[in-house]
Amino acid sequence: MENASDVEYWSWERCCTKIRGLKGRLGFEDSDNLRFLKLSLSLKDGSISDELIIGRKLHPYEIKGIYCILYGYAASNPVQETSELISFRKIPGGWFYHKPFTYRVLKSIERAFGSDPSLLIRAGELLGGSEAEYGDYSVRIYSLPLIPLTVVLWAETEEFPASANILYDSSITNYLSTEQIVMLSELTALRLRHAIEVIKRG
Repeated sequence: MENASDVEYWSWERCCTKIRGLKGRLGFEDSDNLRFLKLSLSLKDGSISDELIIGRKLHPYEIKGIYCILYGYAASNPVQETSELISFRKIPGGWFYHKPFTYRVLKSIERAFGSDPSLLIRAGELLGGSEAEYGDYSVRIYSLPLIPLTVVLWAETEEFPASANILYDSSITNYLSTEQIVMLSELTALRLRHAIEVIKRG
C-alpha cells in the first residue's frame, strides 16, 4: 500500500463480498468477526479492532493492507501443510521482492528484538504462537488460520549484529501472492512490536 490510489482500490466496498466469504472457511470460525493476530474484523462493516492494545486506532494503510491480504486468502482453497519450510527467496518472485521484504520485515524485527532477543518468544506467545527450534530464538505463529510463519532470530554477538529470518510452510503459495506474503509478514512483524509494548507495560 504505497499511494492514495492503492488505498481507494482496497476499500471495504470493493472487498467486502469476497472477505465475507471467509466466514466459516479456511480456518475461520462461523462468526461475524474474523480473528487473527489478535485483530478482529467485523464482517458487518469492515471495522477492525485491536484485541492486544485495546483502543488503538489502526492506520488507514494498515486497514487496506489487511483487506488486500484477506481478499487474496479468500480466493484460495484449503490444502494440507507440507511441513517443508522455505525462506522468502524460495517463494516465486522472492528474489525480486527480497530487498523490500528485508527492509520492511526483517530489519523491523531485528530493530525490535536485537537488544533483548528473548522477548521474541513472549511476544509470539501473546499472538497465540509457540516456541520453535531454529536460530537462537524462534516462534511459530499462525498469522492466518492456515498460514504458519516461523520467525527466527539470531542474537547479536561481538562480531555480528542481530539477524532475523522468516520461514514459511511451502503451502503458503497456495493462499497468497508474493506481494501479499510480504504484506502478511510485515503485519506479523508489526503485531510482534505491539506485543512488546504490552509486555513492557506489564
